[in-house]
Amino acid sequence: MKKRVGIIGGGAAGLFSACLLKKFSGNEDIDVTILEKNSVLGKKLMLTGHGRCNITNRKNASELKNGYHEAGNFLYPALKEFGPDDVISFFEKELGLRLKEEDNNRIFPVCDSAVAVRDTIASYISDRTKILCDSNVLDIKKTSGFEVSTSQGNYSFDYIILACGGKSFPKTGSTGDSYRFAERFGHSVIPVSAALASVKSDPVSAVMTGRLSGVSLTANAAVYCNEKKKASVCGEMMFADFGLTGPAIMELSREIPPDITDMSIWIELDLIPSMSDEQFDLEFQELIRDHPDSKIATLLSGYVPASVAHEICSASGVSDLYAQSFTKENRKKTVKEIKHLKIGLDRAPSLETAYVTRGGVSLKEIDRKTFCSKLVPGLYIIGEAVDIDGVSGGYNLQACMSEAYLATLDILGMS
Repeated sequence: MKKRVGIIGGGAAGLFSACLLKKFSGNEDIDVTILEKNSVLGKKLMLTGHGRCNITNRKNASELKNGYHEAGNFLYPALKEFGPDDVISFFEKELGLRLKEEDNNRIFPVCDSAVAVRDTIASYISDRTKILCDSNVLDIKKTSGFEVSTSQGNYSFDYIILACGGKSFPKTGSTGDSYRFAERFGHSVIPVSAALASVKSDPVSAVMTGRLSGVSLTANAAVYCNEKKKASVCGEMMFADFGLTGPAIMELSREIPPDITDMSIWIELDLIPSMSDEQFDLEFQELIRDHPDSKIATLLSGYVPASVAHEICSASGVSDLYAQSFTKENRKKTVKEIKHLKIGLDRAPSLETAYVTRGGVSLKEIDRKTFCSKLVPGLYIIGEAVDIDGVSGGYNLQACMSEAYLATLDILGMS
């Protein structure tokens, strides 16, 4: 009998599932339908990689899994089965999209267009997949198979791939539908919060971040909650008129509680992460001795951008001081500012602008070898719907592809 597969959601995870179902089904009689509530497919996919589509990250599975935080070990089998090299091969040989590798092993299409990626996938699946846009799924019921009610009519399927995203960037359609349907089937949903998001500084810190808007540098960023260090990330960051952004800050954002009301919370920046406090202090003392006629801001600009050095001196109260009149107390305060710069937070990162959702359907209730629900046979839950979020750099799209692969093989009886 023909296998009827319903894919709820035409985003990255859903589209990848349709691709792989086509590739591996061969001559098997299979009927695949994508139900997408937006008027177009891949609305969020078209925004990835700043519109260029960072497809994957060319690291081996054992290294790649470290980019998925607590979910790394759970996802490892999927990454081993269908990893970055498999994704690259599929895109180039099956889809005909030429790819290129950039810094930090990031893989992009040569055309630098996420829209082209979406269009290529849509064209590839068009002959084997029924695509129904403007089809908002209202309800899913388990019978001998599944009965799906939508704004455009009712459908029956033998298998469901639940791939309608998380709650980040809701303007693209990710409004938590996956969680609603999963909970109806008895699944637990880990509370969601923003990940890969910029952070908004409080009014006091915003004065400095605003003046430095657009300035980027390598720093160690740590988030502190009620005087306790919660997590830290070292990498590229950038000051902005609203606060802080850049890869390191966005990676750290998932560690900020979703409600910071009544919390003492800040991000501490070490602007010279290559040196300890003691090492920098000793080197700074030598500079002061060797350059008595130089302004302190000039000496600091050897370590950080001149504009940042000026702000550090301003915060330390030494803007106009020369090295020859610099006291021990001046030096201690300056070292503290540049190595432990506090940026207060105005509020938690917003799901409205986050690229990824932290939280989702509990991994305890999903088979890591197939991504099939342990509670409902025939129900597969993949993509941002599950409690997996990766760092930036192609990790999240790779997870979607790996998960879709395992689900596809299981549906086709090939796992």
